Amino acid sequence: MKQLRIIAAYIFFILLSATAYAQGPGFDDDVVDEVPIDGGVSALVIAGAAYGAKKLKDMKKN
Repeated sequence: MKQLRIIAAYIFFILLSATAYAQGPGFDDDVVDEVPIDGGVSALVIAGAAYGAKKLKDMKKN
């Protein structure tokens, strides 16, 4: 049973790598390669800070 899982994993990764080679070479020259940091990332940072503050407050209570 363990060998069957290993063989299935090999087949899966071989098929996965074949689709990765099928991708194009990239963007055209007129595309700007910048990553925008928008409201989603800042909302996650604020949520993480609030969660950390709550955990610290709870630790001080105990």
